[in-house]
Amino acid sequence: MKESETTLVSTIGTTTTAVLKVPIYWTFDNNLQDLYNNFNGIGNNGPTYKSSTYNRIGTCLQFNQSSVTVNNPPLFNLANISFTFEMWLYGDSFYYNSSYTDNYILDQFDQNVTDHFFHLIIRNQRVQFGFGNDDLTSSKTLIANRWYHLAVVYDYSTRSQMIYINGYLDVSRSGAGPYLGSSGDFTIGTGVINSPNNYFSGCLDSIQYYPWIRNTSTILSDATRVAHLTFDSGTLLDSGPLSINGTGLNYTYTSMGRVNQAISFPVLSSYIQITGLTRLGTNAWSYTVSIWIYPTNSSGGTIMHLSSRVDGAQTNAWCLPIMGLSSSGQIAINSWNATNVPITGSIVPLFSWTHVAATYSLNNGERLYVNGSQYGSSSAPFSFQAGSIPMTLTIGSSLLGLGVCNTGTIQMGQFYGSVDELQVYARELSSS
Repeated sequence: MKESETTLVSTIGTTTTAVLKVPIYWTFDNNLQDLYNNFNGIGNNGPTYKSSTYNRIGTCLQFNQSSVTVNNPPLFNLANISFTFEMWLYGDSFYYNSSYTDNYILDQFDQNVTDHFFHLIIRNQRVQFGFGNDDLTSSKTLIANRWYHLAVVYDYSTRSQMIYINGYLDVSRSGAGPYLGSSGDFTIGTGVINSPNNYFSGCLDSIQYYPWIRNTSTILSDATRVAHLTFDSGTLLDSGPLSINGTGLNYTYTSMGRVNQAISFPVLSSYIQITGLTRLGTNAWSYTVSIWIYPTNSSGGTIMHLSSRVDGAQTNAWCLPIMGLSSSGQIAINSWNATNVPITGSIVPLFSWTHVAATYSLNNGERLYVNGSQYGSSSAPFSFQAGSIPMTLTIGSSLLGLGVCNTGTIQMGQFYGSVDELQVYARELSSS
């Protein structure tokens, strides 16, 4: 039987309470319900919902001296087990002028004894995760008014605590715990210790709990896999963790995809797009975009167009084609550092599937990969100057950006042909 399928029973005083050892997921999409309906929340002091989520999908839960209490019973039992919490957070303020102010994200207080009060807080702009006088503090400091992916892991077998920030392991320690608390409400947004200076101020979104260890590669994927559209089953659904589903116009589906179905752009002004790409709008943030293409016309065409407006235009906005064909049918990519940063590759064969990827990082600059191999040299290192707001990625067309956006060596216009397996990452991938 899998760990997630077991049922534990804990005894508190003379009361026996069944504790389900199952995943929990609070989406905070206009409700405080656990997706699996086991640990639903109750709001205190009026937490509200805000549409400005990390991916612009659904809502996040806004805290301002407010909190959520999770129903008890059943007891939210974290004692003597391995577990993982993951979430997105946006702090309006971290009160960093006072070391005595705690921004509580999660809390369960049994008693003020070592290993009897679980907490996840931000103190002095650093994440602190622990069980009471048995805690781990991040080396990285958090900045207000910025989205972060946060994960904390406890490994019962090795007595290890771990903190991950934006998908990467920040700090870890062994010889910790285990947590021994056997009572107490589980709260989100505040805690018991250091009241009343213990409220989280900002938005929390998509808090997930797993009663097992999530490994490093899974956490990295959760934090940095922005979108993956397979185009299968006649939909534009995103199979990634952020549910950034696509929309479009004048496109068709074909059963002759590189992997199952694909999308075809048969006429002028046919395209699809995804929106709410926060990291692609962040200066110097690493990224990777990749796609399979099946061109039927070699005289140019925009494969990917990045813009701050959904119409692709530049007026009072930011826009740039980042992948396409040159006027002679060469594959080309582009980035921006107050000027175009283009890389032009080889001629792409017509009526054949070719995989194309563009990567960027501050240290390595921009790279072009064709069918898994890097083409030519990287650009010189540079700082990507982004649009500073969540972006829209349009596939197949530059829309109203045609003729007005900077373009590098890409011949902007309609891309004719098919595409498959669109993937976007908020990190630089390698060929391996």
